[in-house]
Amino acid sequence: ATYFLRQAYDNYMKNKSDDDETKTSDEDISLVAIQTLSKSLNDARHGALLRHEFAYVMGQLRDERSISALEKTLRDDNDDIMVRHECAEALGAIGSSSSIETLEVCAKDKSIEVGQTCQLALDFIRWKISGGTDLDENAPIACACMISPYSSVDPAPPHPKHAGLSTAEIGTILNDESAPLFERFRAMFSLRNRGGKDAVKELGNALIQDESSALLRHEVAYVLGQIQHADAVEYLEISLKRDNEHRMVRHESAEALGAIEERWGECELILEQFLNDRDDVVRESCVVALDAADYWGYANPSVDEGENEASEVENQRTNFSIHKAETNGMAKTGVLINHFNIAD
Repeated sequence: ATYFLRQAYDNYMKNKSDDDETKTSDEDISLVAIQTLSKSLNDARHGALLRHEFAYVMGQLRDERSISALEKTLRDDNDDIMVRHECAEALGAIGSSSSIETLEVCAKDKSIEVGQTCQLALDFIRWKISGGTDLDENAPIACACMISPYSSVDPAPPHPKHAGLSTAEIGTILNDESAPLFERFRAMFSLRNRGGKDAVKELGNALIQDESSALLRHEVAYVLGQIQHADAVEYLEISLKRDNEHRMVRHESAEALGAIEERWGECELILEQFLNDRDDVVRESCVVALDAADYWGYANPSVDEGENEASEVENQRTNFSIHKAETNGMAKTGVLINHFNIAD
């Protein structure tokens, strides 16, 4: 349902024009979507996983009408850290200067993850306000690392100077724990856009070796899910299996494993080990990943025709992962594509 609202919002905005009847319609679908997501975000009964997904979608819409609900949740220091983090990231994605005051206050939050996310959002907003350019006369005007094959609104832009660096050199920036987090995130997204085995290796090493920032590690896991490269499995497995790892890192590692079709048999066995995990967010993330694969069929590629009808009935279950998948008209291989925003 979350992604149905996102699709309804996108469709409404795309079809809207100055002379369109939609503009004077009694019902503004975009406003309905924003209001529904805002109300759901503020309802703790939905649980942390769903609520953080509501915030994520609100950020991806980049609609300033979402700001008040996001700021309200972010400012509540009694709320779940993962949800508050996602609200801060969403405010950064929206990029309004009106959020600077709230982000500056929450950058001093007692939660390291919330504070770091707010600082990252501030850096991104200020970068955009400055014109979104990098004052380096030797940097290329356009380069491969700046051209993203993904449709997600990212918390930091890749840097054009990375075009002249090797994959290992960009990896060094990513893994430099003394560097500003914003610059490390830029290196991360440059590696993602470059892609390939070597980029996955640098990202994977950051996921399992970094000790400075759960925020960075969780974003690395997300990026590995976007890339969907088979070589990421080992790194994601190590991350998910760490009981002492932050829940938002383990959650993102679980959903990333669910996106790697090429080695699904191995990923399925890994995810099944955590269906009874003590952390509800990790547990639910594994269910999401497994259900999405079942729905799209690559979890059972050898089912014969005699079993198809029974499995088809089973696959009609209405749950979180199915809603994430089916409401955006995705192809079979598009498991969790809404979450990872892999462009067609």
